[in-house]
Amino acid sequence: MFKKPYQTKAQSALRVSACRHLVQETKDTYPQTADQTPGPMPGKLQSAKFVSHVGDKGEIIYSESNEPLWFRAEVPGATSSLLVPTVYTLWQFPALLPVLWTWAPVVEKLIGGADLMVPGLVVPEHGLPDLKRGQLVAICCPGSLAAQAVGVLTVDTREIQRVAGAKGKAVLVAHTYRDHLWEAGSKAELPEIPLGAGSAEAAVPAEPADETPALEALRLEEDSSGPQSQPAPAVTAAEMDALLLTTLKQVMATVLDQRHATPLLPLGASTLYSTYMLANAPARGAELDIKKSSYKKLAKFLKAAEKQGLLGLKDIRGEPHVKSLNWQHAELSGYQPYAVKLAAPAAKPASVPQSGPAPAARISVTELLKPPQALRPLFDLVCGEPATGYFTRQQARGVLESYIKQQALVDPQAPRNVRLDHHLCDGLLTKAEYSKLSVYPRDQLQARLQEKMTLYTRLDIPGRAPTTRIGRPPTVDVVCEKKMGNKVVTRALGLEAYGVDPAAVAKELRVACASSTSVDPVPGKKTVAVLVQGHQVKALARLLEKQHGLPADLIKVTDKSGKAKK
Repeated sequence: MFKKPYQTKAQSALRVSACRHLVQETKDTYPQTADQTPGPMPGKLQSAKFVSHVGDKGEIIYSESNEPLWFRAEVPGATSSLLVPTVYTLWQFPALLPVLWTWAPVVEKLIGGADLMVPGLVVPEHGLPDLKRGQLVAICCPGSLAAQAVGVLTVDTREIQRVAGAKGKAVLVAHTYRDHLWEAGSKAELPEIPLGAGSAEAAVPAEPADETPALEALRLEEDSSGPQSQPAPAVTAAEMDALLLTTLKQVMATVLDQRHATPLLPLGASTLYSTYMLANAPARGAELDIKKSSYKKLAKFLKAAEKQGLLGLKDIRGEPHVKSLNWQHAELSGYQPYAVKLAAPAAKPASVPQSGPAPAARISVTELLKPPQALRPLFDLVCGEPATGYFTRQQARGVLESYIKQQALVDPQAPRNVRLDHHLCDGLLTKAEYSKLSVYPRDQLQARLQEKMTLYTRLDIPGRAPTTRIGRPPTVDVVCEKKMGNKVVTRALGLEAYGVDPAAVAKELRVACASSTSVDPVPGKKTVAVLVQGHQVKALARLLEKQHGLPADLIKVTDKSGKAKK
């Protein structure tokens, strides 16, 4: 919650009655501290409202010396607003919360914004304490009771111990040592608190000989919400390395041969990769991804290619550029280029579990282009087969580059211009231009090609078969407007197009916004609208993105209320 800077309003002194109420609340919530003097809630306090970087709102309670002692907010994983102690308070009262243990390398990940996973827990010899889901816990390292993080349990500890090899998130972290809330205080360093302080010493684990199992759990940000789902087979790093090298040789043998590439050099590394290599990969089943290779970064791959003698590099304003290509290299002397592959129109879906899609699974939207009848001859010549499928924008660009190279259409006097033959004229020019133009700039020709092609959209919705439809994807309309005087309502329409259940959205909004909701039919349309009371545009859009996987560009927000956004 505080891993990034948050916004606060000015602090104000709490009234004596409010302070007494907070003191009594801490005694009721944490009865183990009721007899302690002074208690964890001093008599004189300051408070300030805050808004986190993700829009969560709450209140921070400070001491007279401006030390953040508590904060009240709807912590992720909890069912209601909680009064949560900061690490400063926990260092003074280590027995305030039950303790779970983990290793220092895992804590570094927690400080970076990750949640604590089940494999990262250190289990004492007598087992974990008996804690329930939704309970606040402190996270410490073995050897000290100094809390390094505070969070909410996502599962009963009995379930963790009952299931061997359990995975998933154990604690949703709300606040850590060295986060921005800690920085708002005295920035005190982690104290040394002996294990004898407080009742938590009974849960101290013994020092194991091997930390490897806990360190294996450092992949904390990977999706673990659906442990039953099986990931698709991945391409190995060695296979991706070979694929990158094959694609580079394909580009050098076709679209960037000696005749066509010379006027383009030096060529930016990112341009080489995004414009030429991605469009000329051998097959869509193994799409290029530099991050899946052993190089991880494009610059490292190009330096490896430079060591092999395939190309030369130089830095221009801090970015690597290809200054030369070695077309006489031994690996290119007998190289046989392959045909450009088409984008699959819509692959048949794999079997989907009947329990429903995993929460927060992303909806994928892909733009595809289909050549019109006038451009079919051009695409057939390059692809070597009838061009009845769809092309990505990069593939369409690669087809035109290959055609220009095959037909030797580069203007020798101006290499950035292309001489127009009958296929280009028939497919890309108007009747008025047909008899007037004989050459055309290459970049404008690429833009004209994509304008002439028909736009399609492929939607990959979790739990459904991929669908391809003409035109742009439908939008989900989120509208905020006034009804009956000053009453403001927010409604969402078009959820059914993406397999989102309007009734489920209404239920989630009712909890998230603490407002009444309803699902009403839209007059004249075979659809329904989700209505929520109040100005809830931001909350509704965030829920659709995070909980239902809708990309932000598919959500169209219209505010007709004239009020400030929440």
